[in-house]
Parts: sequence; C-alpha cells; structure tokens
Amino acid sequence: MSWDDYRLLLELRRHGSFLAAGVRLGLSASTVMRRIGKLEEDLGRTLVHRTARGVWLEPEAEELARMAEQFEHALAARVRDAAASPFAGSVRVSVSDGFAPYIAEAAVRVRRVHPEIHVEIVTEQRYADLSTREADIGLRAISPVGARTRSDASPVLIEKPLGDIVSGLFASRDYLDQHLPSRKLADADFSAHDFIVDEYVGRRPCMTDWLLQRGAHRFPLRTNSVAARMHAARAGMGLVIGAIGAVDEQRGLERVRLETPGPSLTFCLVMHEELRKVPRVRAVVSALTEMFDAYLEGQRLADG
Repeated sequence: MSWDDYRLLLELRRHGSFLAAGVRLGLSASTVMRRIGKLEEDLGRTLVHRTARGVWLEPEAEELARMAEQFEHALAARVRDAAASPFAGSVRVSVSDGFAPYIAEAAVRVRRVHPEIHVEIVTEQRYADLSTREADIGLRAISPVGARTRSDASPVLIEKPLGDIVSGLFASRDYLDQHLPSRKLADADFSAHDFIVDEYVGRRPCMTDWLLQRGAHRFPLRTNSVAARMHAARAGMGLVIGAIGAVDEQRGLERVRLETPGPSLTFCLVMHEELRKVPRVRAVVSALTEMFDAYLEGQRLADG
C-alpha cells in the first residue's frame, strides 16, 4: 500500500462518506470509490462498506487508518520541531475543557515573552496519545485510588508533578434555599439530593465515584462539559462537584459545607522525553507551572 491508500482510509474514517473524503483530498467521490475498489481488489478483501447513510470500515481498515493517523501526527510533530528559531513553532497542549481557560491565560503570558510561539489547546474526552506526539504536553490527573489516566502508561513519557486540586460541592441559592437551607451536607443525606455529574459516572474511575460511595443516585444531567454542568447548577438543577478556587466557573453558585472533605486529584504535566530540551516546549511548561501555582494559591485562600 502507498501513503495515498492510507490517507484514503483515514479520511473515510474521519468523514464517513466518499464525497467528504474526496473534498478533503481534492478528489471526486467517484475517484475515491474507484481507488478503494482497486485497493480491495489488490488485497482480496472488503475494506469499506457502502450504506445509504455513508460508509463504515472493517476492523482491518480501521487499524490501517489509525496507523495513518499516527504517522500524520508524528510528521506534524517533526515539522514543529524543525522550526528555524529555537522558540518558533507551535506547542500543542491536551487538557480537559475545565482547564482550557487557564491554559489560554498561560498562552497569553508565554507569547508576551516569545511571540513566535503558537499554542494549540485541544480539549477532548479521549486524551491525546502523548507517546505518538498527538500533542506535545498533556495536563493529566492521578485518581484518588492512584489509577493513572489511560494515555500515560508509556516508558517514553516523563512527568512534572504540579500539586493537588481539592473539590467541593456547589449549588445555586434557589436550590439551597429549597432543599438544603443549612448549607451543610452530611454523608447520610446524599441520597436525598440531585447531582449534576460527568457522563462517565459509574463507568470508569472518576470524581463522581465519591458521590456514589455516599449513596448519591439521582443524576438529572450527565455531561462531559464543565460549562454545561455549571450552567445547569446555576439554573437550580442540583449540586455539582467543582474545584475549589475556580472562581469564574463557580460564579453565581454557593459552596456547601461537607461532613467529610471533598475528593482531590493530583495533577502533573506529561510530555514525550524528546521534548524536555526543546526551548518553546520548556517555555510553555514554565508558563503552565506558574498558572497552576497561582491556581493552587487561589484554592488555599478560598479554603482558608
């Protein structure tokens, strides 16, 4: 197979139709169909299924498309690394959407000193694979039970510890006036309240497991969007877990006193070992570390 064959499968996987893949590659839909047909004939097997709603790939074709995607990311990373100036080029940072505003502020600060650096912020529920350079830097968490996030189990990755973020429970004044006027929640009372949670509740280790352990079972809204969770909480839908000190996120919400401390996560910066001496990456890491230190200081003041 040639690289063009791999790219065909990759764009079909991404866009789900011959027409969309052709637009991306500068080809007609009929040309894409003809080339896929020729590839299937050469390999002696079906790779792509045509349906009224688009196309779907056989597992073997999916694997070939993933290989192409990894090569594409690696090539883009090499291009970033080959910039003429030590600081010129882009740095791609992978984070959960709740941290995106803080990463954006770090980007503002680093560009004041190094305007030739371009920062790309990727917020996604599937963490970027740092070992294959889908991103240059990842902000990652270690769960309360010590289980590391999926993408960090690689010997080529290094990490820089940042600190612990402690969470609390928040709700609107209307919700608290109606359902929890004391503003204090005992462990035995979790089952009587509504909670707005991450969509992964009960399906993998996450912060919401802390609620399940205390008997919470009423979840009127599940979403992986921090902004959506906070909006629903401000509208009075229920209680929501939030990081203490995240002032902008929790504007319009009141913090609830807890019988036992809220859950915490230990955070670290993770990156490929090849990047430890790249000037622009070191500059972004420094800015991110400063932002996290400021965040932790705000957390201490809010919790003090």
